[in-house]
Amino acid sequence: MANNDKRKMNKVIAAAMIGSLSGAVLGLLLAPKSGRELRQDINEMAYKLGDKTEEIRDKAQSSWHNIEDKTEKTVEKSKSWIQKGKLLVGNLKTLVHEIRHGALTKTGSLKTLEDQDGGYPTKEI
Repeated sequence: MANNDKRKMNKVIAAAMIGSLSGAVLGLLLAPKSGRELRQDINEMAYKLGDKTEEIRDKAQSSWHNIEDKTEKTVEKSKSWIQKGKLLVGNLKTLVHEIRHGALTKTGSLKTLEDQDGGYPTKEI
């Protein structure tokens, strides 16, 4: 799944670069300049585009790493909460068993307790 996201990010960056380059080249080619001036402008534009591409790539990578870090932290917190929940459920099961066992031991049965005390409602757990 992470590879698909990286591929999508690369496609977006590539599309932005191609669009920028196409626009810059068309703008220069349609401008009324001499061949030397045009080549110089294209060269300058290529350097600027290269710098801009690196800047965009760095921002995209930084954002991607931020998302990865936040996702990893969220997964770890979720795992921790799941473990705590499992521990709590286990403790509750033990407590219910102890209460139930204690009630059966003291009275002989829950039915006996109900008969003696005038019909306290009992519920199977």
